Amino acid sequence: MDGEQTANLAGILWGLVGTRCGVSYLDSRNIEHAVDVTADSLFEAAAVAVRAFREGALMDDLPVPGTELRIAVFPLPVEHKVRLQRVEQWAQTGTVKSPVEMLRRERVRELLGLKNETVR
Repeated sequence: MDGEQTANLAGILWGLVGTRCGVSYLDSRNIEHAVDVTADSLFEAAAVAVRAFREGALMDDLPVPGTELRIAVFPLPVEHKVRLQRVEQWAQTGTVKSPVEMLRRERVRELLGLKNETVR
């Protein structure tokens, strides 16, 4: 499978409910923390992972808004990097293009413990 076919397949799979993702970050001591999650969007994967990190044991150095999260989408090796600050910004601001996007933003706000105001 060439790169274009892989990218097309990844795009198709990302539209499916419950895509498996691996999310990781490096803390201030350069220790990598990782978790596997299931999510419907890139930002939901980030939010689910941050919640898991916050609730996890043995975690001294939690992600902060400037933390870069590495998100690998399975089964294909597609990886994305996004700062937690960008996830929070997306969840709280911007024009919502569809009811599905509105629900996704509400879910991310809930997972991150952000004030759940309606985004328009």
